Amino acid sequence: MGVKESKIVEEALEGLTENTRMNCKTSLKQFLRFVNSKEGLKKAISIDDVVIEAKEDVTITQERIDQFYNWLQNEKIEGYPLRGKAMRQSSANTRAYGYLRGFFVNVGIGFDKKWKRRIPKVERPKQALKKDKVYTFYDVDEKTMTIRFNRERMQQFLVNLKLRDVATTLALLSSSQDSGDLFKLNVGDIREQKGKSRIFWEDNRGKTSVMFRAFISKEATKFIRKYIEQKRLGAKDDAPLFVYTRKGAEKRMTSNNLSSIYRDAARRTGIKWQNGEHNPLRPKRMRHLFRTACDTVGVAELYINAFMGHSNHQGQDYSELSKAKLELEYLRVEPFLTVYGEVDESLEIKEDVKKLERRILDLNRTVDDLQHSLEGRVEEITRRLFEKWMDEEYSADQESLRELQKWRDDFTKRYKKEVKQK
Repeated sequence: MGVKESKIVEEALEGLTENTRMNCKTSLKQFLRFVNSKEGLKKAISIDDVVIEAKEDVTITQERIDQFYNWLQNEKIEGYPLRGKAMRQSSANTRAYGYLRGFFVNVGIGFDKKWKRRIPKVERPKQALKKDKVYTFYDVDEKTMTIRFNRERMQQFLVNLKLRDVATTLALLSSSQDSGDLFKLNVGDIREQKGKSRIFWEDNRGKTSVMFRAFISKEATKFIRKYIEQKRLGAKDDAPLFVYTRKGAEKRMTSNNLSSIYRDAARRTGIKWQNGEHNPLRPKRMRHLFRTACDTVGVAELYINAFMGHSNHQGQDYSELSKAKLELEYLRVEPFLTVYGEVDESLEIKEDVKKLERRILDLNRTVDDLQHSLEGRVEEITRRLFEKWMDEEYSADQESLRELQKWRDDFTKRYKKEVKQK
């Protein structure tokens, strides 16, 4: 019985994200390939057999996980043939002690052994990001002494992608969000913003749970709606926005799908990278480019954090920020996130800036007018209350005088009557 047919696997992975489920299943398939490659093995071992064995004697499973970790790196294991190619140590660690060990824990296996982190402390980031410095997207134009966005390079990359993936890329670039969060969107999330030139996207990042309030550019919004019209027109509102077809069935796109697509497209563009280096046109790079664009035009850190979903150390809740003010800041950076157009030709964006500036100015004037009106109203109410109080005091005094005069009249009458009787 394979991983796909195993009920134990399905129950153990239930409730996990699609990306985690996929990685767990890949690790389990590799683990089965390893245990079944043992020399002299007479009967194939299934994943259910491995689970039963772990419940009977966990020490055997612990040893196998260690052997699997070494096998992934193409190290010689007695009684097993070499894997044939070596996996990076960090990836092998994740497969063996992350996904595989996590699967066994989910099926109720308690390990006696405490594994220590096996990844050595090496300077990998510089090597991994080496190609990012070669394939740059923001360059200095010496003639105009300005920083320009290298749209031509991005266009060369996008020409190798399908409409769905172009729309995805422009959305990632212009919003700064992770592909995993983008692929959570449904068709209805776009339809409900019908008529809006830019999609306003408000959610919590799946990676950190920090709130973000982002915009998807005019350009990206047009491509997304074009994709819906051509590929998702009949989809229901609760259907996933970005999908791929597998064995005749539509499935929600995943980060792994997009990374694979990007690698193929980058190679077709002529980009090469060595083992240990990142593809300079990976999905995560779009988030980095967004940050660079914000720094280029001088967007305040508070707004960058709100757009990107970074923790805010200033104590202000992002939900308190005005959407109009957020959009005004976004319009400053949007030209540097627009692939099919020049910064100087972004007249629509400039006009939008003017409209929003006028709108904010009108709102400020309205607030000032309301404040002045309120101040005048308070003064009028105070005057009327004082006059009313004076009238009431005067009326009370008059009533007291009338009562006093009546008492005097009554006393005089009684006195005269008594004198007359005497």
